[in-house]
Amino acid sequence: MDKKEYFLYVKGKAVKVSEEVYKAYWKITEHEKYLIKTDWKNNVISFLALNHDGHFVDNIVDEKIDLEKIVEVKTQIEELHKALNTLTKEERELIEAIF
Repeated sequence: MDKKEYFLYVKGKAVKVSEEVYKAYWKITEHEKYLIKTDWKNNVISFLALNHDGHFVDNIVDEKIDLEKIVEVKTQIEELHKALNTLTKEERELIEAIF
């Protein structure tokens, strides 16, 4: 009985390999395909996909967040607390009753 020959393609050229190497290569290749399919199915994004241009942080910035507005509101809250601390007990009670 003839022994089966196994080939893998490297840069477009067939390279003869052992059955063990052939099966190991295809096992890894099929497992990678399975992982990619599973990630896609579960909406997983790899870090490599986010780092396509070498600027990982720039690619994950949430543009929906207005950082300037957050800082502005935080500053206003701090100023409000400072102003509330200057009120007398009666003034503070009045403000708390209104709001």
